[in-house]
Amino acid sequence: MWLSPSNPVFQVLRADRGGNAFVDAAMLIGAIGLFGALLQLERILRSLERGFPITRKIVTGFYRFATFASGSMFIIVAAPSLGSLTNSRPYEVAITLRIIDVLLLVICLSFFAVAALIAEAVRIDRDNRSIV
Repeated sequence: MWLSPSNPVFQVLRADRGGNAFVDAAMLIGAIGLFGALLQLERILRSLERGFPITRKIVTGFYRFATFASGSMFIIVAAPSLGSLTNSRPYEVAITLRIIDVLLLVICLSFFAVAALIAEAVRIDRDNRSIV
C-alpha cells in the first residue's frame, strides 16, 4: 500500500519535479552528493567507534562531510529555480523557495560551525600536550 503511486508522497514528488530534464539531473547530482556526505559521516563515526582519538584527519573528514551536505542541499534547493531558465518562454524565471529549503540549508551550514569547534578543540588539546 505504501509504495503505490496513489500515495501522497509520490504525488508530491511527481508534482514538484515538473518533468524538466535539467531539474531531474540536478536532483540526481544532489542525491549522489548527499550519499557521498553520508558515506563520509559513516567513516568518521566508524573511526570514533573504534576508539581513535579525534585528530586533524577526522576534522578534515567532518569539513568534507559539511561541504558535501551543504553543496548537495544547495543544488537540490536551487534546481527548480535554475530549471525555469531552460523553459521555452523567454524573460520568465520562477524562483521557488520554501521554508523547509531554508531550514535544510541552515542545518547543513551549521555543520561548518561544528567542524570549526572540533578543530579548535583539537588545536587546544595539541597545545596542552606540548606544554606538558
